[in-house]
Amino acid sequence: MTPFEKLTALLEEKAPGAYMAAEMTENSRNERMFRPGQGAHNIYSISKSVTGCAVGILHDEGKLSDSDRVYDVIGHLFPKKFDKRWKEVSLKDVMLHRTGVSSEANIDIDVMDFRKDGNTDFLKFFLSQPIVHDPGKGPFIYCDTNYYLIGRIVEEVAGKTLAEFLQERMFNPLGWIGNAWGTCPLNHTLGGTGLFVRAGDLAAYGMMLAGGGVFGGQRILSEKWIKKARGGKGCYGYGFTNSADGRWFMAGGMLGQGVYVFPETRRAFSVLGHDVPLELIGKEIVPAYLEKEQL
Repeated sequence: MTPFEKLTALLEEKAPGAYMAAEMTENSRNERMFRPGQGAHNIYSISKSVTGCAVGILHDEGKLSDSDRVYDVIGHLFPKKFDKRWKEVSLKDVMLHRTGVSSEANIDIDVMDFRKDGNTDFLKFFLSQPIVHDPGKGPFIYCDTNYYLIGRIVEEVAGKTLAEFLQERMFNPLGWIGNAWGTCPLNHTLGGTGLFVRAGDLAAYGMMLAGGGVFGGQRILSEKWIKKARGGKGCYGYGFTNSADGRWFMAGGMLGQGVYVFPETRRAFSVLGHDVPLELIGKEIVPAYLEKEQL
């Protein structure tokens, strides 16, 4: 039984909410739909890793760095009144969810009625929040709005929205079909969530990462950036979570969306659905994708 056959068998038995799964290797591409659903599915927080890749592309071109300060890039977009400690916050701090803001700074459009709260200008709302912890040194406070901020920074540097920029620089080279990305009320890309992708296309994204940033003979990201973005062993990086042994990494989203990346064996797989058991997949399926003799 191949690793993908093991994956699909597990999902059929243990994940009645699974919609679809896909894998990609250097020589093959496999997809499986378990039940009818939309072609492109919301990958929720996997979107964060994709947004981080936009920073990586600009970083590789020398146009942006994760060490840049947020205020130095978009200071003109700050509200008149803001906590001056925002001037200390770097892009790295934002992507690692260590800006120093409290959890009250989060706008999670998947579960919140932000219009009822009057927060239709996401950037103004976020940059008006007080810095209550030391930027980069305080606690990890997970926040969708962090990656909305990163999307606005990419938009400022690239001269087009995050979605437009990545469509040109990553989605088209990966051959994505029918993807879409939600926006805030002011028509800026959400960044932290809301990216709709097909399982096969998400697997292609994983394969690009497994290949050190190259897909179809075209370099999309540098291997150096991917190493930085995946984070340290057992740690959260720029939207990714690295394995404890550093042999593989993944990005996950609400309700069990997942993309798994295996640089050693040049493989990747993705799963999409509702209540997909990612922990079980990590325990029972990941080892098969690390075994080179099965290629």
